[in-house]
Amino acid sequence: MNKVNALPETSFEHLRQTNLGRLIEDLHFYFDSQALQYLHQSGFPAIKSADAHVMRTMRIEGSRVTDMARQAGISKQAMSKLVSAFVRQGYLTWEVDPNDKRNRFAYVTNDGENLLANGITALQRAEQDIADVIGDSDLETFRQILLKVKHAKRIRQNTAVTHQQKRRV
Repeated sequence: MNKVNALPETSFEHLRQTNLGRLIEDLHFYFDSQALQYLHQSGFPAIKSADAHVMRTMRIEGSRVTDMARQAGISKQAMSKLVSAFVRQGYLTWEVDPNDKRNRFAYVTNDGENLLANGITALQRAEQDIADVIGDSDLETFRQILLKVKHAKRIRQNTAVTHQQKRRV
């Protein structure tokens, strides 16, 4: 282990508050909180933050729960629990996979389509909140920078493992 010279407490605290990981995490929390608040305001007060795993992975044409879990980076059991709640609320229906009876497909209902449409509007409003602070041009630049980093080969290779290790419901 290399010995590192001690940082003055003020430098350490500044780094703690301004490192990229912390800033991205804070922005992620703010963005998700705003989008969830807008979704609640549009008539979906029962939706919880964990439900974002379902909303980000459910498809109109139907989705296998195992695929949804993999895309969300959570266990199949956790996704099944979340999808079951969406079925009870009328946003999804279950059907057995005709090719593999062990798997089930989740299909979006009319109420589910309405939820997704309102979810998209909530995301757009949360993005607009950020644009109101930094401007439309800087928001688009920020998006392009994030996409560039996301698509970098080294980042892509490490992300799949990180999502599986970190994301749990």
